[in-house]
Amino acid sequence: MSDLADSPKKVETYRNLAAQHSAQEPKHVSVLPPELANQIAAGEVVERPASVVKELVENSLDAGAKRVEVTIENGGRDLIRVEDDGCGMFREDALRALERHATSKISCVEDLFSIGTLGFRGEAVPSIGSVSVMELKTKPHGEIEGTRIQVSGGHLDVVEDVGMAAGTSIQVSQLFYNTPARLKFLKTPATESRYITQMIVRMALSRPDVRFRLRRDNKTVLDLPEVEGLKERILAVMGRDVYDNLFPTYEFPAVNGVVARGYYSKPSFKQRTPGNIYTFVNGRFIQDNTVRAAIKGAYGTLMESGRYPSVILFLEVPYDLVDINAHPAKIEVRFHDTNSIYRAVYHAIADALADAPWVKREARTYQLNRMGTSSYEPAASTPSSGGSDHARPTQRYSSPAPVLQVQTGESLRQQDFSTRLTPNRVDFREQGGQGSLNPVAERAPVQQGFKASSGMSPLLEPAQSRDSSDSVDAVDDIEIAEESSGYFSSLRVIGQFKRQYIVCEDATSLVVIDQHAAHERIGFERLKKIFQTDHKENQPLLFPKRLELDAIKAATLGENLDFFDRAGFEIEHFGGQTYVLKSVPAIFAKGNIDRLVLDAVEDLAHHGRTDRMDEAMEAILSRMACHSVVRGPTSLTNDECYALFKQMDEIDFAANCPHGRPVYFRMSLDEIEISFERK
Repeated sequence: MSDLADSPKKVETYRNLAAQHSAQEPKHVSVLPPELANQIAAGEVVERPASVVKELVENSLDAGAKRVEVTIENGGRDLIRVEDDGCGMFREDALRALERHATSKISCVEDLFSIGTLGFRGEAVPSIGSVSVMELKTKPHGEIEGTRIQVSGGHLDVVEDVGMAAGTSIQVSQLFYNTPARLKFLKTPATESRYITQMIVRMALSRPDVRFRLRRDNKTVLDLPEVEGLKERILAVMGRDVYDNLFPTYEFPAVNGVVARGYYSKPSFKQRTPGNIYTFVNGRFIQDNTVRAAIKGAYGTLMESGRYPSVILFLEVPYDLVDINAHPAKIEVRFHDTNSIYRAVYHAIADALADAPWVKREARTYQLNRMGTSSYEPAASTPSSGGSDHARPTQRYSSPAPVLQVQTGESLRQQDFSTRLTPNRVDFREQGGQGSLNPVAERAPVQQGFKASSGMSPLLEPAQSRDSSDSVDAVDDIEIAEESSGYFSSLRVIGQFKRQYIVCEDATSLVVIDQHAAHERIGFERLKKIFQTDHKENQPLLFPKRLELDAIKAATLGENLDFFDRAGFEIEHFGGQTYVLKSVPAIFAKGNIDRLVLDAVEDLAHHGRTDRMDEAMEAILSRMACHSVVRGPTSLTNDECYALFKQMDEIDFAANCPHGRPVYFRMSLDEIEISFERK
């Protein structure tokens, strides 16, 4: 028998499943039945309940509605109802709207290049009806009776007269009941509800002249009355904190017909996620890489990597320079001239940032020109005489995009920016002076600032304290080894380098420990233990803190109160979009609690409650731990170093901080001697 026959059978490691279904002989081409065609179209337009809400609310706004009310149950799975007071439809038009590619918004090819409405495809209503049980009720103004139509899975069931107020009401129930594969990919009801809330917020920002109301499971989540201006709508939707930190963009001249107006936040007011960036083109919410890049370029070095500003920006673009027919969901667009888009957005924000209106100085080198209105309003809204206290400046431009240069003589302004670039430091002790770097010389003031009463920081509290009179140089290797129960406790401390790194030695090597990374790992493990064991060491706040949130963060916090409860936070709903923080874990008692909770809420809104929630929670807990650790250069005493080492020996994964960075660096004697060419 040959060697080939004796060889083991080769295991196939790659398969192309598409190749297995390729045709081996000609197949007949057939036209799909309408029901199947509608379900395929629904897969492009109707991705989740929020997609249904988006399409129906857009139709309401196109119909001239001044009141839009959305009701959902079980995250939109069981019920979605959108009611408006728009112009309504006659019976023949309502029946025709159930057919694919039937619309009143365009009629010829040329109309595709001048689309001013939110919808135009004529696919949404029949697509929704094909994957649900849908009831449509509509009545034009002035008519005596309206029309009621019911569709189940694309089949017309009922057409009859109905008494109702003028307008349109569309109710969608049992979404995806006939497409179980799509149904199983939906997230939890809480997550789907949050997506719907986010969709309503986008619509509400674009149309402050319309009243929006969202009810979820018989509870009103959003009630946004009609307001005169965009700034008032921002206050209602995004909360006081965002409102107070927004400033109007500059009226930069049109760039090939492109104009960008809106509001931006000062650099020091930053977010962990881009969730507070809302960009609109001709009144339509969009997500575009060019626009995002222009916003990022405008802030430049004023916004550190991984942080995002709050921006509400409206672009007016000539219809023939933008193609909104690029994506079925119409959330992505194509621009004919991306350079003009970039320049308009860049200068609208960069020129405003250059003036730093939040910095109060007696001597100003320029004069702000007051406009007739103090805030930008979308085209559909009524100009406001109130709102922002900041007038929209004009006639001042920064250097050409994308380079942002500070004008000559503005070094003070640049210094103000750099001051605000420093991230918030959260520490449980006052920093020592800027004197000698010798830890022994700075021991007295550091101990006084570091220790609260007779104890140390809760994260560094040792099980048993060493005699503080022991000198670093007097510690004997053998004595340490006898007392220690782990590697780090057996180290001999030599000193500190730059008050950031602890220099030690073991039997054969030089060891350098990053005290920030070590402290962060300890805090993370402590907090994770609290979360997992439900063992809370709470400290009530003398004065409870009020958290005024935007609509999305308020909904997220309400859905995740159990998360904060298990982590040791006592938070109660105060009413509306306001919550009250009453007690916190003891380890965070002296930290920036407001920022800590808000950062955690942002992360939860970004991650959601998915199958990967465990990983998301660890990511959130690691960021929470950052607020309780030594961040800047800090002198540590001998006792504090060994207390830190002891706790490092008592936790898991002590060799790395929660973000994966190494905690210590080890260099053997052989490596040192090779460096000095002794070997």
